Amino acid sequence: MKVQTTKPKNQKNMKKILLAAVVVIMASGCHDYKADADKLQQEKTALNASVSYKDSTITAFLSSFNEIENNLAAIEIKRATLAKSAENGELKGTQMERINENILSINELIKENKQKIASLTASLKKSNVKVHGFEAIIAKLNLQIEEKDKQVADLNTQLAEMNTKVEKLNTDVSTLTADNTTKQVFIEEQTSKLNQAYYTTGTFKELQTKQVMKKTGGILGIGATKKVNSDFNKESFTAIDITKVQTIPVDAKDAKLLTTHPSDSYTIEHKGNMVNDILITNPEKFWAASKYLVVVTDK
Repeated sequence: MKVQTTKPKNQKNMKKILLAAVVVIMASGCHDYKADADKLQQEKTALNASVSYKDSTITAFLSSFNEIENNLAAIEIKRATLAKSAENGELKGTQMERINENILSINELIKENKQKIASLTASLKKSNVKVHGFEAIIAKLNLQIEEKDKQVADLNTQLAEMNTKVEKLNTDVSTLTADNTTKQVFIEEQTSKLNQAYYTTGTFKELQTKQVMKKTGGILGIGATKKVNSDFNKESFTAIDITKVQTIPVDAKDAKLLTTHPSDSYTIEHKGNMVNDILITNPEKFWAASKYLVVVTDK
């Protein structure tokens, strides 16, 4: 008797599973590992660029920060110098010029710092770099700049007050100078008057013509006395400064003083047979009794 054999159904299913597994394995063997490597390299390059940009941003920030700190130090030195000058009340022209120059320099440094801080703030926002403490540092720098602005404002106020004082002092000095000038002119005028004297010389007829001398008494001119006119014409006299002129020129055969002057205060100088001049040996004594000198000569 012949026995017939048949394959079980589960054996057929097993073959199908094995076939599917082979397909999966073959598909896996075709995976593109090079694409994965390229992607990883790109991510690495981007990361390195980001780190480099972050480092350069931090370096630029620190460089600008150092410049701002140096500017703040320079501002403080200039401010302290100006404050000392204001306290000491230095009002000289050159010192005031230096104060103005220093204030302008401080304003320029503050302006420069503000620009640098604004640039740093904009750079940080643009780069999206979040560095711990940078925002706080910038805020602190802004506060320091505001403080310097207030200090410079105070210095400007003090300088304005000093300028007001200088203007008042200049006005006072101008007034005093004008007063002193007026007084000096008055003193010089008075001194000139005190030191001023007058003289005239000539024959009797010349002096009579000048209305300096006249005859009085006598009958028909006989026995008349020659004397100085009481209301003589002052324009006929020559003015001199008694502190500078001690010699009165005569140049005549004879000369006689008709006005009152002490005889021991002058001498009559001769040159040959001529009277050359009158030398005043004691001006103060000579002019004490009269500031007018009348000399009648004989030609």
